[in-house]
Amino acid sequence: MTTFSPVRRLTLIAVLAAVGIALFVIESHIPMPLPFLKIGLANISSVVALVLIGTTSMMSVVLLRVVVGALLIGTFMSPAFLLALSAGVVSALVMGLVRKLTRNLFSVVGISLVGAFTHSIVQLFVVRYVYVQTTVVLHLLPFLLAGALVGGLIVGAVSLRLVRALPEVLR
Repeated sequence: MTTFSPVRRLTLIAVLAAVGIALFVIESHIPMPLPFLKIGLANISSVVALVLIGTTSMMSVVLLRVVVGALLIGTFMSPAFLLALSAGVVSALVMGLVRKLTRNLFSVVGISLVGAFTHSIVQLFVVRYVYVQTTVVLHLLPFLLAGALVGGLIVGAVSLRLVRALPEVLR
């Protein structure tokens, strides 16, 4: 994690949140084979925030990205918003914990995968216990985990490139 002044840290949070919001809005217009299977490109901003400025700042990026993104696409306070918010917050906390507790054990790509798998599992848990109250939704788990694997690898690879390049740019 790089040390930044408070103003630079706040600016970086705002820029990463804006990039995450833009990626979220763009991805919401890309047709997917199943509506719940998305790559999660907006999570690039979260992973980069975690590595460059820490867990607390990443949480700010996640909250801004989810709330403003939902307002922009018209899903605020809908089931989709509540799923995104709950899964986003929990996966951010888990990624932050993994980063803190295992310091060098997980790469940026590994942390992205942990976040993607956590996000999918939390969403399925919320759907199961809040919305449908049936175990039938658990049959979606293999599809969700396959999507998380693909999305986590893509998000992790892009995040890794940005994490390597941005400290030079930010100096």
